[in-house]
Amino acid sequence: MLDRMNLLFRFRTIAEAGSIRAAAESLNITQPALSRSLNLLEAHYRQPLMERHARGVRPTAFGHKLLSTVSRMSREWELAELDLAAEDISVEGVLRINGGPLWTSSVLPVVATRLQERFPNLTLEIGYHTGELLLDDLMQGRVDVALGGFPRLGRLASQLVAHQFTSVRDRIVARADHPIHQCKPDDYAAILAYPWIVFSADPIYGAQTQHAVVERTGMSPNIRIRSTSLLAIIRLLQEGDYLCMLPAAAVTELHGPQLRPAPVEVGRVVAASGALYLKSIAHYEPLRVLIDLCTAYFEEQQKEEAA
Repeated sequence: MLDRMNLLFRFRTIAEAGSIRAAAESLNITQPALSRSLNLLEAHYRQPLMERHARGVRPTAFGHKLLSTVSRMSREWELAELDLAAEDISVEGVLRINGGPLWTSSVLPVVATRLQERFPNLTLEIGYHTGELLLDDLMQGRVDVALGGFPRLGRLASQLVAHQFTSVRDRIVARADHPIHQCKPDDYAAILAYPWIVFSADPIYGAQTQHAVVERTGMSPNIRIRSTSLLAIIRLLQEGDYLCMLPAAAVTELHGPQLRPAPVEVGRVVAASGALYLKSIAHYEPLRVLIDLCTAYFEEQQKEEAA
């Protein structure tokens, strides 16, 4: 098994370098030795893994599929070694977290701080995801855990854990003193009187905004701004007469002029929100603690709302 892992990592180096010569130099082995490693892998899988082109070599279709597996295995191996080498707070390494709009604006700042207090030597890489490449990122080990809404898992469901913490409902959001708040819940025509902002980092929001307003009013919303920056959208909403479709919970802990959901509802149905990660890395202690911290965070939120 270890011999094959070594061959797989050599194959990945060839793919990254784009030529056997450059890969051999990087690995500090001879070109014939590296070619033999590639031949052994191709014999094992009974099909070619690389094909030649004018500037070197590139993976075949099956080679790309195998690279995805190698990337995932490499990350799993790395996390397993970190787990074995460390004791509790001495855990080092990197935990790669991606979050949706609700998570990056309000949940992750709190949870990440608590996680760092527990593991002060752990580095957190926090990014934003839109869902388009999320499953590929998880399966190839580029992301360890994704926090937000769940995409359709399909055939990958058996390899992933979908741990739900809460439910999120998208609402029309505006500043607290916006005239829209004087409207009745069924005054759908009122939402056509104001300019709209679309959160374009996630294509779902653009399509949903258009569809929801047309479904209720028979007309398209007056979209004046599209932005991939949630921070910019929040500032625009605070300063102007704009409306925007956002998770209501994403704007509850803001500083400055407050935003709140409008009484007119045209949002999506309630969607599950939580953590998505590979079953094969579920043992990793920082990940387990992250899940516990997220659970505690939403339990605290529920108690505050009930009080």
